[in-house]
Amino acid sequence: MTGYEVAGGSPLVYGQVAIREKGEMLSLTDMWKAAGAPENREPKFWVRQESVQSFIEVLAAAENVTVDHLLRIRQGRNGGTFAHWQIGLAYAKYLSPEFHMWCNSVVRERMHGHDSQHLPAEVLEQIERTNGIVRALMARMTKIHETLPQIMAAMSQAAVAQQMAEHNLAYRRGRTAKDIWDAAGLPPKLRGSTVWLGNRLSEMGCGLMKADVGAKAVRIFDPDKAEICLKNGLRHRARVYASERMGQGKFKLVGATE
Repeated sequence: MTGYEVAGGSPLVYGQVAIREKGEMLSLTDMWKAAGAPENREPKFWVRQESVQSFIEVLAAAENVTVDHLLRIRQGRNGGTFAHWQIGLAYAKYLSPEFHMWCNSVVRERMHGHDSQHLPAEVLEQIERTNGIVRALMARMTKIHETLPQIMAAMSQAAVAQQMAEHNLAYRRGRTAKDIWDAAGLPPKLRGSTVWLGNRLSEMGCGLMKADVGAKAVRIFDPDKAEICLKNGLRHRARVYASERMGQGKFKLVGATE
């Protein structure tokens, strides 16, 4: 195969014309000049063809990039049309059979990292092992992404169930202000007394929740906290309140013990 030079990191040369590279991009303009093709086969005419446009779109989808990443036109003295090397190979076939054959053997080798064959065996093995780990991680991440909605739904259900369990526990364990009033041995059948006690218990931080009992909502209180408040003076205050409501006047319990 004559008419080309390529070695190591040297430029791609065909027919004494260097073909510029920029990463995975090749200069289609340089390829056109190197192949000695006529003017009507310039890149600007070729890329307008419908079949070429379709090929570029398919390649962009496969590479997960936009068409602008695969085909660029630079103006100016050192400008030209640059394209992904796979587009370059398709263009080489359009230019001439000989040039296409050269590109298939040289450009493909160059872009696939032909020089990596000279790396030590242990380095190549490490690269392959790393690639395997990356592929396994990507597969696992895909699996997690697929199952994430189910996981989130299960977590939400668990949170709701826990909240309902706590709600039910508070309801079963809690007592109404009337229950606490009666258990404290305070005067019965006193209108408004349980509302007054409920307000005092709420002020002292004994409230647990509100619950529907029949057609109305009632406040539920922590019986342990309520008992502490009663021992610390709330029972005495309640008796004074009850006596005033019952028209017996204010009184003070002397030597009263809890």
